[in-house]
Amino acid sequence: MADIPEKSVYYKRERRKFALITYLLTAIFLIVALLQWVLFSFVGILRLFFTLHYWVSCIFFGLGLILLIFFIFFEALRFNKTINWLFAVLIFECIVLGIAPLVARHYRYQFLFSFLIWTLALAIFILCGSFLPLDLTLDVVVLFVLAVVSIIGAIYFVMLYIVANVPYSFIIARAFIVISILMFVMYHAQIINGGRFAEMRTKDYFLAAIILFLDFLLLFLFSFQMAPKWSDLCDSEWKNNLVLFKETTTSRPILWWHTWTWSTEDSALKHSTEEYAP
Repeated sequence: MADIPEKSVYYKRERRKFALITYLLTAIFLIVALLQWVLFSFVGILRLFFTLHYWVSCIFFGLGLILLIFFIFFEALRFNKTINWLFAVLIFECIVLGIAPLVARHYRYQFLFSFLIWTLALAIFILCGSFLPLDLTLDVVVLFVLAVVSIIGAIYFVMLYIVANVPYSFIIARAFIVISILMFVMYHAQIINGGRFAEMRTKDYFLAAIILFLDFLLLFLFSFQMAPKWSDLCDSEWKNNLVLFKETTTSRPILWWHTWTWSTEDSALKHSTEEYAP
């Protein structure tokens, strides 16, 4: 019986250590991702490369998702100390490079502001999940039901946005998805911190950090709706959707933001860069 308190103390110490390592790795992932994205956004040659060669990033992003699947389903990759960090870094870098074309096309300060806002949102909901008395790991079915409902609602309003240009429909669709993601952020915080019905193993900190980084990415991706788009050149109607700082659905991007297609005519690009300035 004397061993039980010792085991409890050991468990709590290991769990706190695991949570601390996970959150530190997540912070490192976010900082490194921000530094790389800032380079892609502010360094002209990198910005031009990822704008014109977006297919390179598509390959990296797809490769990152494939590596993530292997990392999740093959435990030997996660618990082998010689390769688990390598797989985690490869997944992280593939995802970061995959987002590069979006970052390169975005307004710089809106990109930085969005990054800050969603980082704060991630931290706040991690704290909320940690102190929430409701055990979300016990009621995970409820989360999945709400997630399915959110997806249905989001797809409906996205279709209204695309087909009928219904005012604020994209904002509503985004709200459906964001609320669902934030619920899963709280769920992930609980399985990381432990003391609930379900919890992650204390050696799985690389996977836990990647999960939190992907939670952030799911939130952050919606900010790119405010970026200049390939269709802006032929869009003469104002979109009735609220965006931060500036309505961008009709503002023309600068010359090299244009996405080249087989049907692109040179005459379509004969405009001054001042006219396209965001």
